[in-house]
Amino acid sequence: MEIMKVSLLFVLLIQLCDGQNIANIEDISLANYSKVATPYLSNPNKTVDVYISMFILNIGNLNTKEMTFETEMYFEMKWKDPRLAFQDYHNATYALVSGETAYEKIWVPDLFVRNMKEVENSKFLTDLSGVTINPDGLVELSSRIRVVAHCEMDLFMFPFDSQSCNIMITSYLYNTAVLSMYWSENPVVIDEKRDGRETKIEGFMGFQLTRSLTREDSYLYPLSGLRYQYMIATFVLKREPQYYILRGFIPSSLLVCLTWASFWLPTSSYPARVALIVTSFLASIVLYQGSTLHSIQMTVMQVFLFGNISFIMVTLMEFLMAVKADHEKKEKTELVPTIRNELFNSANETQENEFWPKEKKNMTSAVDVGKNQTNENERKSTTRNKEKTENSVDRKARFIIPILYLIYVGVFVAALFFLNQE
Repeated sequence: MEIMKVSLLFVLLIQLCDGQNIANIEDISLANYSKVATPYLSNPNKTVDVYISMFILNIGNLNTKEMTFETEMYFEMKWKDPRLAFQDYHNATYALVSGETAYEKIWVPDLFVRNMKEVENSKFLTDLSGVTINPDGLVELSSRIRVVAHCEMDLFMFPFDSQSCNIMITSYLYNTAVLSMYWSENPVVIDEKRDGRETKIEGFMGFQLTRSLTREDSYLYPLSGLRYQYMIATFVLKREPQYYILRGFIPSSLLVCLTWASFWLPTSSYPARVALIVTSFLASIVLYQGSTLHSIQMTVMQVFLFGNISFIMVTLMEFLMAVKADHEKKEKTELVPTIRNELFNSANETQENEFWPKEKKNMTSAVDVGKNQTNENERKSTTRNKEKTENSVDRKARFIIPILYLIYVGVFVAALFFLNQE
């Protein structure tokens, strides 16, 4: 309050230097004034017209877990109170009153933020506030306030989402028969120099303020049956996704691409392949937990990251299929030479016994040479088969899995673009 008093004194001195006369609340006749009575209590057919406006300093701190957002502003309201007119006081231009003094001595509309989460009614309009009273009784109140209000968010499109958050202002005591509220000519103004320098007006802590809307509405209070008016200021905030793209989407996609290196490793190097796939899988899980919101609602970012984890699991399944295929092929290549040797030996023995019994001994060396040649050919054939079947599954996976992943990313981007157009 000391800062407020010094500020008011400074303004007073400036106005005196300009040759303007300034009255004080003590100079205004309050003999028959009642702060609990409305300005038009004697005229029940006339309502108090209150004009409100907001000078926005900052918007941000969207809490997706608590469903709240925070706003700092100068809240201003104007109303006319004929009982405070002071035209006859030394031609004074206006009167300055601190917010605390105003609440102690004059009537002030009991406005509050209906969807406020942090209720600080005692400090809502008294701290850092001031009142200007014009000679005709027009009262102007300005107060710097911080509002933490409820904001129902649809987070499915996170981080490509836009949120519409409202500030709903209404009267606690006075219904529409006593008090009427209107938006001023410039109801919502954004501060262009929030930190003392020119800043982008629409940028607020990772969000873009695409537009601000104002409207009026009313509701019927069920307990009393009276109708109350409330003013709604809507702020449409579009999230800037660059941070989440660099932190979540790109690293997750790179981990998927990293697992494709296992397709070029032989199945015999299973420790390296398993370590590569499992490490990428665990890193993706950590990335999934660190890049998603603390919300029970599913988001498109969670869908994409979960899809990447699924592709890493597909790579692991491909490795198991490759190992199984190599094992089956190895059994076949070992079985064929055995059968072939048995048939060859059986045929040679039959021919020797039936047709060349006398020359059996002389043919032994020739048969041995034939066997050796056959075994050498079989070894070469086996080597060629191993070379052909070493990466038979991997060779196909090198093309099929990347193509499927590109299709997945393309479908995701197309769906994202389509949903953003709605």
